[in-house]
Amino acid sequence: MTGMMIEEEKILVAGASGALGTEIVKLLKLEGKDIRVLCRSDEGVEKLSEFTNDVWKVDAAKDSAGIKNITQNVSTVISALGKSVSLFATPEASFYENDFKANKNLLDDALRNGVHRFIYVSIKGADSPKEYKVARAHKLFENELITSGLDYTIIRPVGFYSGLNDLAILAKRKLITLIGSGKSKANSIHPKDLAGVIISFLENGPEIIEIGGPNIHTRLEMVQMIKEIIGGKIIKIPEPVAKISASLGLTKLFGKGIHDKLDYFTFITTNDMIGETRGEISFQEYLGDLDLKKIT
Repeated sequence: MTGMMIEEEKILVAGASGALGTEIVKLLKLEGKDIRVLCRSDEGVEKLSEFTNDVWKVDAAKDSAGIKNITQNVSTVISALGKSVSLFATPEASFYENDFKANKNLLDDALRNGVHRFIYVSIKGADSPKEYKVARAHKLFENELITSGLDYTIIRPVGFYSGLNDLAILAKRKLITLIGSGKSKANSIHPKDLAGVIISFLENGPEIIEIGGPNIHTRLEMVQMIKEIIGGKIIKIPEPVAKISASLGLTKLFGKGIHDKLDYFTFITTNDMIGETRGEISFQEYLGDLDLKKIT
């Protein structure tokens, strides 16, 4: 109708305070989009309040009632919800709870509120025939989304540069572990570049796409880059030995509950992990900008 203002529907970003989620929110803000965000910590609320006053602080895995109608008036959901795969991260809920259950609760609310589109950030290797708990949780939700009837895009990133911060931490401790021969290749991506890809799929996109960064490196090359900038000694660990973490004392080094992460970390670092080439930021640039004081 002439003279009537049509309110733009919101875009919900879940997992908005993480490395990727924050970059997505920044880009949406630059484009003038109406944003609602979901995080689960006071730190997240403070961080995200710069970009929107529509901030929900809820643990979507544990509090399904708390996210009731979070998708009301939302046209598109972008979910970067998930558990950290860092070996140094504080032990928390399981991958099933953080990667599957949290997203399933979000999807259920989206279905109740007539959301049009759902963009989900999964993980490269989600369709692996091997039973890795990390990958399996993502695949379980992928299946739910595929059969939901919603318009969707599933993005499987090869890996983030920030996911290699564990090696930077080890480098600061003067020891960089390399599992296997180091010959496997990967093209990890900067979260900012991946955020740009996600934003390009707001209206439509492929059902499933595997995304990587601009450059392909061997794992050995990436470790050598870390050594050149931070220092440390590279130690190669045979793959069979890495799987027996107790014999290496890795539980003491990383803390309890790292076995599932280490199992998957071994998988991704000993197999080629290459996705469709996107972005511009190189791994060398990422390392050059890394604030080593925050890497502990």
